[in-house]
Amino acid sequence: MTMNGEDYSEEEVRKMIEEEMGKAEEERIAKEYRDWVPGYRKRPLEVAYNEEAFDESVVAWNGNLHKRVGALAIKLGMMPIWDEWGERHACTVLHVDRNVVMKTLSVENGDGYNAVQIGAGEYKKKNVTKPVMGHYAKCGVDDRPPYVVKEFRLSYFPQLESIAMQYPEVGTTIHARHFTPGQNVDIVGITKGKGFQGAMKRHGFAGMPATHGTSKSHRALGSTGACQDPGKVWKGKKMAGRMGHAQRTVQNLRILKIDRGRNLIYVKGAVPGNKGEFLRVQDAIKKPLFGTDLVTDAIPHPPIPTFSYDPSIDGSGQPEHEELKPPTDRNPFLPDDAELL
Repeated sequence: MTMNGEDYSEEEVRKMIEEEMGKAEEERIAKEYRDWVPGYRKRPLEVAYNEEAFDESVVAWNGNLHKRVGALAIKLGMMPIWDEWGERHACTVLHVDRNVVMKTLSVENGDGYNAVQIGAGEYKKKNVTKPVMGHYAKCGVDDRPPYVVKEFRLSYFPQLESIAMQYPEVGTTIHARHFTPGQNVDIVGITKGKGFQGAMKRHGFAGMPATHGTSKSHRALGSTGACQDPGKVWKGKKMAGRMGHAQRTVQNLRILKIDRGRNLIYVKGAVPGNKGEFLRVQDAIKKPLFGTDLVTDAIPHPPIPTFSYDPSIDGSGQPEHEELKPPTDRNPFLPDDAELL
């Protein structure tokens, strides 16, 4: 066979064809992104402003993908805290009350998902049913039954060896130092129940006119539908009804201080729920702040699976072991354009 003015045998031609097909197959496999992790770029970075963007060993903490175990805390109330500049911050005090790892679930064991089961608080034995006590006996916490049990989902990516999720050992106690001062957290709780309320309080309606002539309908709902078309009130119309007692999540609340001895977490802002209720505290998804100067020691990711506790400090009940968020260099009382003046 003649190609490009040269004679080739059938075997040589077949070999050349196989080589070209092999190259095409390699290119096709390279474009399949078999090692791709959801949430990350499918193509390698080509334009960047720092060398770390090209370093595959450096993986930034992504709160939406990298999830570790959280904690269950009791809402104690609110109090003010003054920082190094004298600025006042309204904080909610949370108490991490005896968080024990009861069980771990993984896809490899046939559970269908990766999670950690946490038990918090303590319940009277006589008030626990036998089926539940049987589950506690398997987990080894039947001597002190937990008051509430929750699961925290974990994400595991073997490709990311630097921050691959690790399971805490069963029986491990999680203290307040599981979180880092300065980081953001998401808190989930049940809001306060308000009972049956009107449309003005429940949905913020303006109400009817408050002028002369309005007869006993100042806080009335008003019109709820049209005339003959559609001839009905649409489902889901905002009207009077039960208010509150619903699960709500408050995101990106910053931890200002952690009391390791008394297992207290001081969070800036308000959280849902009544005093004495248990809340779910987890690393923030949208703005975790890891890898910045706002977090203690500018750590790139939180301690995985948890912090290396000191038995003489964590949970000792001594109030002198407090850790504050990193100080800020700029005076918050100065105007934004003070440097330009």
